[in-house]
Parts: sequence; C-alpha cells; structure tokens
Amino acid sequence: MAEPHPVELRLRVVLAYEEGEESYAAVGERFAVGEASVKRWVARHRRRGDVVPTPKGGGVRSTITREEIQRHLMEIRDATAGELTAAFNRQRHWRARIHVSSMKRALHRYGYVVKKNADGRWRVSGRTSSRSAPST
Repeated sequence: MAEPHPVELRLRVVLAYEEGEESYAAVGERFAVGEASVKRWVARHRRRGDVVPTPKGGGVRSTITREEIQRHLMEIRDATAGELTAAFNRQRHWRARIHVSSMKRALHRYGYVVKKNADGRWRVSGRTSSRSAPST
C-alpha cells in the first residue's frame, strides 16, 4: 500500500485552493495530485482544521496457527488447501470458520508451498526452505 502524501504538501494544496483562484482539478494538476485528493483534503481541513492522514487499517488477525497446520498435515497426507480448510473448520463454530483463501495465506506465511498437481487440485507440498518461517 502506498504511503500518504506529506502533511506539508497537503497543507499547501488546501491553501492554494482556499485562495479561490483555481478549481480542484487545476490545483491538483499544479501539485501533481488527484482531484479527488484535493477535494478530500479541503473537506477535511474545513471539517477538522487539519490535513493529517488517518492511520492505515489493521485488518483482522488470522486465527490459524502453525501448530494447527502441522497437526492437520500429519493427519491428512498430501492434503489440498480445501481439505486442510475443511479439517480446520470441523473443529470450529460457524463464526470462527475460515475460507480456503485464508488457509492459503496462512500456509504461505508459515513457509509452505501450495501448488497444483496433475489433476488440477491444489496441494500443499511442504516447506519452502529449511529455515524457519517468520513468526507472527
């Protein structure tokens, strides 16, 4: 994700628009920013009195642990990501269940490779290296 524009630039853009001589598009073009950004910054300055960017969102932390993945891989040899997801979800209530894409992200995070076999089914083929994956 891109970093936010500096506060100094945002303030210069807002002050240039507030002078009243140029449109949003003209100010945006002069400072090489989008017209929508100029509109948001001006509105924010009028509403709150500042142009400080909001912090990035954090998302929802994954509930899949490395130990659970390893346990299910020991039980189900040569498992597909869908089979691992089904095994994981059997032990969960409906709100705690996950989607196969979440399982694939967790496998990647812990250093496993998920690839297709000749049947076109996605299979977990093991760790990518002997080094330990980053802990999260």
